[in-house]
Amino acid sequence: MEIIWTLDGDETSWSSWADNMADAPASPLMQELITLNKNSYHGWAVDIGCGTGRAFLPLVEAGYRVVGLDPTANGIWLSQQRVNQNHINAYPVLASAARSPLPTKSISLVFAISSLFHLSHVELASALQEIYRILLPGGKAFLHFLDLEDWRHTLAKEIHQEEVPVPSYQAVVTCFCSQGKIQEWIMLTGLKLISLELRTSSSEAGQQRNWLALCEKEVL
Repeated sequence: MEIIWTLDGDETSWSSWADNMADAPASPLMQELITLNKNSYHGWAVDIGCGTGRAFLPLVEAGYRVVGLDPTANGIWLSQQRVNQNHINAYPVLASAARSPLPTKSISLVFAISSLFHLSHVELASALQEIYRILLPGGKAFLHFLDLEDWRHTLAKEIHQEEVPVPSYQAVVTCFCSQGKIQEWIMLTGLKLISLELRTSSSEAGQQRNWLALCEKEVL
């Protein structure tokens, strides 16, 4: 049950990424997961690390009212531009996943794709506890992690857990972890792990190895 932390020292990287993705649609993965979880009673979904709001429209089309959380002002500005231009019923909020402003037991679906692995160990633990807190009983969460053997961990130097900056959005931090570590983290939150799927894709650079966890807050 290992973890690798890497660090890219360019503190503008997140904002630069947001600029490049300002008009990009939801990824095929986002579209797939949202389509499989349509909502008939207009419950709330939260897009954690919403960035430029790529998942907003698919979530609304799937029947959700949407709030997006992102810690960067540029991301929130760009996602609000998307909302205004496309008349999407979604609400971007400047906030960290580790300190959610959302009420307890208010959310039907948590969508955390391509965001949790950019948190420090302190923030990740808090974010997972916050996900449990805000979910309604019976609510579901999609959580995305990167495997230890994913080639992308070679893009930046490995660092010790104690060296990871807090808050992590001041630099690009990436966490790579084993299947066992993901299972341990989820168990500690109190969430029920429904499935944990490894999805791989290959390119000339190497193999991307993405873990997708579907979790549920049990009805007690």
